[in-house]
Amino acid sequence: MTSYGDELLKLIDGAKKEIHFAIYGLRGQDDIIQALLAAQKRGVKIKGVVDSDSHGKNYYSDTHLLHHYFDVVSDGKSYIMHHKFFIVDKKVLWTGSSNISDTGTGGYNSNSVIVSKDKTIIKLYQKEFDQMRSGKFGIWKEEISKGEIKTKNSKAWVYFSPKSDTYEKGIKPLVQKAKSYIYIPIFYLTHKPLAKELEKAHKRGVDVRIILDASAARSPYSIHEWLREKGLHVKVENFGGKMHNKSMIIDDKFIVGGSMNFTIAGNSKNDENTIILENAPLAKQYKAYFLTL
Repeated sequence: MTSYGDELLKLIDGAKKEIHFAIYGLRGQDDIIQALLAAQKRGVKIKGVVDSDSHGKNYYSDTHLLHHYFDVVSDGKSYIMHHKFFIVDKKVLWTGSSNISDTGTGGYNSNSVIVSKDKTIIKLYQKEFDQMRSGKFGIWKEEISKGEIKTKNSKAWVYFSPKSDTYEKGIKPLVQKAKSYIYIPIFYLTHKPLAKELEKAHKRGVDVRIILDASAARSPYSIHEWLREKGLHVKVENFGGKMHNKSMIIDDKFIVGGSMNFTIAGNSKNDENTIILENAPLAKQYKAYFLTL
């Protein structure tokens, strides 16, 4: 179990009233299933949302267990419900790039997870959860927005695809204002407007470095070769697990995290969440991890 998997188990074990989750699916995580069952046995109300296609099928093989044991609904759409977040007692949010799987929370893939106790942020995620529970997914959802959120130690901005226009409102301005560096550990990178902005940043002297997943690099839509031709540094990972992050670190100041791959579908089709933090200590910590990779 990874550190963020252990953190999720602790949050589930500490739940007193309710657990709400929106996750892509479930595979090979018996510890988490057992923790949820134990919570339910002690009176915690558990509700969930998972992905399914128009035929009711899910990518992850154990997702049916969630339907069997808990109050869970699915989207039943061709575009994916790609969230990976838990809200515990409306007091703690666990969100990021990790699926609840043997290669995600169970360890193997490279992921990033953010845990927040900020009430404003949690309320936004709760609204996203509630509208999906009511049957609203994808373009049928209502936009949830707040603008700048001042937390105890950070400033934060929260976006939900496909209604928030995450790229235009959140990511593009950060790239355009970057002065020193933009480091990107990412699973899929096929978003051409983003690629062009990264090229512009490179031309004005910003150190742009990217670590891309190897399986994603084999996609015919991957734009990493184009970026290399423009002089940007792109490493295709060569370790066993996937580079599964969906993130950026900018100027020892900003972190972009969440569930959204940098693709057109991630921005404008799928159900996704993206959180931007302005937090220098966390940005420096994440930069050190990126450079180690």
